[in-house]
This record gives sequence, C-alpha cells and structure tokens, in this order.
Amino acid sequence: MVSQASTITDSISAPSAPQYRVEGSGPLLVYVAGLDGTGQLFFKQSSPLACTHRVVTFRSRDIGRFESQAIILGESFGGTVALNFALRYPRMVRRLVVVNSFPRFRGRLKITLAVALTSGLPFRLLRPFRRLASAFVLFIDGVNREDRRLFWKAIGTVSGEGYARRLQLIAELDIEHRLSEIQAPALFIAGDRDLLIPSKKEAHAMAALMPNSTVKVVKGAGHACLLGSRVRLAELLAGCES
Repeated sequence: MVSQASTITDSISAPSAPQYRVEGSGPLLVYVAGLDGTGQLFFKQSSPLACTHRVVTFRSRDIGRFESQAIILGESFGGTVALNFALRYPRMVRRLVVVNSFPRFRGRLKITLAVALTSGLPFRLLRPFRRLASAFVLFIDGVNREDRRLFWKAIGTVSGEGYARRLQLIAELDIEHRLSEIQAPALFIAGDRDLLIPSKKEAHAMAALMPNSTVKVVKGAGHACLLGSRVRLAELLAGCES
C-alpha cells in the first residue's frame, strides 16, 4: 500500500511549473481538487476563508512540496489524496477537512466500467455524457448561472488523459484499513443528497475509524456542495478551531 499511497500523493507533488494561487493570510489551508483537478472550482469558498487563512489552490500535479504544517482540504477525489497525504506526511498536517469522499470506492463495477470507457474511447465522445451528469449534480446544489459558467470554463481545460488517470487511481485505492493511523484532527463534510457517492455513510464510517474526527452532514446538499449556498467552510472551520 505504500506504493499506492505514493502514486496518489504524487498528484500534489511536483512535476512541472507551478500553477497555484495564494489568497489571504493566517494558518495555511491547501485545497485539493476533485476529479477535475483544476483547482478552480473552490471560488465560492476561497474568498471567505482567505479572511482568516492563507488559502492555496492548485492544479493537480503542478505544485511542489508543502511547507511546514497546513490544513489539508480535499473534495471528492481530492479527499482521497488528502487522506493519503496525511498517512505519508503526518507531521505536515495540522487538520484534515474531507468533503464528499471515501477511502475505497465501493461501486466496483461502476468504476471499472468508467476506467474502461475513458481509456478506450475518444474523450470527445464521452464529453456529452459527462456534461449531462455534471449538469444534474449542479442542479441538485442549486448552483447559480454565473457559477455554472465558471464551472464549465474550468472543467473545459481538463484533458481526457488526466481524467482517465484519476479514475484509474480511484479504482486502485483502498486505504480503509489504515485510517486509524491518522492522528490529525479531521472534519468530514457530507451532503445528504450526494448521488455520486454515499457520502453521509462514508463520512460516518471513516470517522469511526479515526480517533480525532467529527462529521458534519449538510441537509439538502449534493456532490457539488462547495459550489452551492448550503456549505460555508469558513464558518465550519471557525467552529472547529474556536
């Protein structure tokens, strides 16, 4: 499992020129993006958080090693990266915040099919289906028109190769048996209308295995809850740190 953790954590290690943004000042908070990997879909939460934190967002595989300690905040696929990072570099994690994520993807047939399709078909043929699924996810969370425009602009930059690679990493992931090793305080946030992942169930299951964790279930929120109006991370983190 060390090699698997290293592979997934490489998503935030360093290969090429950095593409990252820093806002605000205060405790360092690093946002790890979901399957899109762009780092651009945190805009709804980053400005309020920047009032009290130094917020770093980045494009996957385009940033160097973190410095000192940081709050590591991962959403969906990014949550699995954050968990792996906490296992690999425990002294660098001040707090974990994991949104709508999992330690092992349980829909094995679904993820196997997704990997096969993204690996075997031209990405342009899959784009309409992906767009339809994304539109439904945005609808559940009531994302407004301008924020939807920013969403489509961001994911339009994602390559088929990058998308397929992250799906493959999800298929290989299984760190459930190691969660008890994570000692950093953790906050699990889950939308109770998440139709992509049983986030509420996963959040409680992960918290039960980790010694210093809490769960916040957001009623009415779906998988894109950070783009909607029901989740205010700045307020949730302030409550944890007070």
